[in-house]
Amino acid sequence: MRQFIIFFAALFMLGLIGCAESDAVVSPAPTSSITAPVMGATVVPPTATSTSTPQPTIAPTATPTPQPWAFEETFDGDPDAPSQDLLPRTFDYAVTHRTHPSSHFHIFDSFPADHGQDCAGPNPAVQPLPQHLVTTSHKSNGANPDPSFFICKNHMMSSMGHVEGYSVTSFWPRQEFDFSAGGVLEFDVNINDGRPRSWFEVMIVPRAELKVGAAHAWLPIDETYPKERIVFEFMSNKRWIQVGSGAVDPEGILVEQQEWQAWRDQFPDDPANDDRRIRRAMRIALTDNQIVWSIEQADGAFHDYVVAIPDGLPFTRGLVVFKTHAYTPEKDGNTDAYTFHWDNIRFSGPINGRYQSFETDDVVYLQANGDREIGEQETITIDLPRVEPNPTLFGQVHNPMEGQVLLSVNGRDPIPVNPYDYNPGTCSATGWKSFQLELDPDWLTVGENSFTWIIGPRPDCAEPFQWDGFSIMGLEIQLDFR
Repeated sequence: MRQFIIFFAALFMLGLIGCAESDAVVSPAPTSSITAPVMGATVVPPTATSTSTPQPTIAPTATPTPQPWAFEETFDGDPDAPSQDLLPRTFDYAVTHRTHPSSHFHIFDSFPADHGQDCAGPNPAVQPLPQHLVTTSHKSNGANPDPSFFICKNHMMSSMGHVEGYSVTSFWPRQEFDFSAGGVLEFDVNINDGRPRSWFEVMIVPRAELKVGAAHAWLPIDETYPKERIVFEFMSNKRWIQVGSGAVDPEGILVEQQEWQAWRDQFPDDPANDDRRIRRAMRIALTDNQIVWSIEQADGAFHDYVVAIPDGLPFTRGLVVFKTHAYTPEKDGNTDAYTFHWDNIRFSGPINGRYQSFETDDVVYLQANGDREIGEQETITIDLPRVEPNPTLFGQVHNPMEGQVLLSVNGRDPIPVNPYDYNPGTCSATGWKSFQLELDPDWLTVGENSFTWIIGPRPDCAEPFQWDGFSIMGLEIQLDFR
């Protein structure tokens, strides 16, 4: 019953989000001075001295007071066209579209993203505000990000329109956020509410459970939040926090809480409600027994949303995954307000869990509108400059059945590759699912490594209507940083 109520409540909220104007420039963020809190202590976020003004401005973001940040990215660069070359390669970039097997890797329709083709920002004397067309794909990674990720005017954009019913974009630093002694995460982003069925979230997840296309179980995409997760969602102009452990969403929820009032209702005169040129600083402070999510107001002060975690946080180290959701936005009249503007991503330390990814742009397509032959195979390669003690293979697999996704590494005997979880009560998974496989370093070699994917035997538990075959994308080997 609880899930049923949440489902309809969420759909109701999605349907109430209004339309937006289109634009894209920067607004200053506050100067902050933060000391990571001690685990178990009560968090009182410090009062910030702000250089921001209520109105949008093209002035650069203020330089923060020096901090012991374990990670910081300011997305510097002012190119004369939307640039992917300037995107930091300390991040990974993934795009997950909910598609039918026959259309995994076709060319999608284009959609408008903020900033003109010359990276122009808004000019109040010129209407409409400048945008350029983006054509997304499935083939996104750290070396070759999807065109929906780009840099203009010293900040980063992620944008996704209505191309396949439901799409999730994800990007994350290849470094874990260690908040075992308490921690602070900060970033700047626009908070305008005129974007029907388009919203952002930040998910903290242990690296061993990374999922790049996850959403609530009641939303129509096929991957749900992982067993261990802390989720910060800004949907319907409200802060929503979920902490879960031990089972994938909708199970395992320890705490789930949402603001009862939207930001616009609390601050009706805030120009950021309607103008996505204005980015607001977000500050999230975590201790063992509570989370404080603070948002910069128009006067530079911070407004706190405090959620108690009575039994403590279930884990204290994980990747910070920034995500945007596009759920049929055109259905509610949103035809151009798809872009989120990001800047000044940073989190406190200590420094832990840094890694590098070695990727391939190739995809495996052992799938069709019908069965493929058992035993069919396809090989792709990944070049490695070195081999480290704890290599991990990460990627996404489409429509896997238990035991049917087989992998031979450099000609060795095939082994099964399974996603983190199958559909409840079945031995199969629909749509794209993330997977991770620990590799024996003796299997790998410096230089070219071959990965041969094979359609294995059909499991007895498979339903008659399920087709043999699968697809693989976003394949990479993760090695500890050095």
